[in-house]
Amino acid sequence: MKTNFVNNNVRFGLALLAAAGLLTIAPSTASARVEDGPKAETKTNSVSIREVGNLKFKVSVAQPVEDKVQVLITDESNTRLYVGTLSKKDQLGRVFDLSNLADGKYVIEVAYGKERVAQSFAIQTQVSRVVLARN
Repeated sequence: MKTNFVNNNVRFGLALLAAAGLLTIAPSTASARVEDGPKAETKTNSVSIREVGNLKFKVSVAQPVEDKVQVLITDESNTRLYVGTLSKKDQLGRVFDLSNLADGKYVIEVAYGKERVAQSFAIQTQVSRVVLARN
């Protein structure tokens, strides 16, 4: 009986602290990032694939070409997630936002004529949880 009284008082005290704002529990946060170093980049004389932001990659062709420039994004099981061509205007630089992809390994491939360039990368989510208590 005495133990229940103490446990109930402790719970009541914590509830009061939380209600008064003296005990703050920060929400958990999750962030995904490319794990292949600070900025992933593949560059040849004619094609560039580089990370320009958090899970954003810019694909560009040094000098626009008449050939169709095909962009292919696949996952580690070689499933095609995106297949498209760059217009002449897009050949100067098009940004692909990959933030909606799940954790895993991926490849961006750019191909035109006999030219083929690929950039592989992995997405890994990191979660941090914090509890702050203020008196």
